[in-house]
Amino acid sequence: MTMNYVFSILLVLLVASSASAQPKLEIASKKFDFGMMPDQSTVKHSFWFKSVGTDTVRIKEVRITCHCTTVPLTQDWLAPGDSMPVSVFWNLGRRIGNASQFPSVIIEGNPEPHIMSLKGLVAGAPDAGRPVSVKPFKGEFAVIAVKSIDSVGFTLTNHSKEDLEVTVVSFPVDECLMSFPAHIPAGAQASGYVKLKAEFSDSEFRSSITLEFEGQKKSRLTIPIRRKIY
Repeated sequence: MTMNYVFSILLVLLVASSASAQPKLEIASKKFDFGMMPDQSTVKHSFWFKSVGTDTVRIKEVRITCHCTTVPLTQDWLAPGDSMPVSVFWNLGRRIGNASQFPSVIIEGNPEPHIMSLKGLVAGAPDAGRPVSVKPFKGEFAVIAVKSIDSVGFTLTNHSKEDLEVTVVSFPVDECLMSFPAHIPAGAQASGYVKLKAEFSDSEFRSSITLEFEGQKKSRLTIPIRRKIY
């Protein structure tokens, strides 16, 4: 067997190996429904990105359909088998009614965009939520002069004639501890709270909590959470 023949075989194997090494990105649950959201607030949802191919996924471009959304990346690559959450922040502004956004990412080696979907119903009145409304409609942690607001209590009102099961369907808010009721009896109220973790007392952030209510039908409600230092 000549050296040229051996070299040719090795070259073929190298080319074949290179061709088979392909990046592939998988996004779990590409669609998310915030349900009812308050206007003039920012909501957040995280999508789970996973590299399921045989080569490193490199995010080439992030596309947004409106400057009201931002998609900050903690890193723009994923080794095979690795995964990470990617958060989308949506500033709702003064819009009222049904709203949607479709951010997308393009990875190197694949021109087809990976499109995500966000939607919800934007309302201006805290009492507008049905079957469940919440007061206050937003969670505001603040530092004003020498006063610090580090916890917010919420009252959930079930306006329907059936008991409703309550589930938190959003990613955890890393900066907060929270507690919400597991169910709300028909026509009754229940309480929940969100408390700032001590290690984030000097930090500003924006996030949100999405609750799902299940009876004969399912509905959702999203509570924006913000920490502001004045």
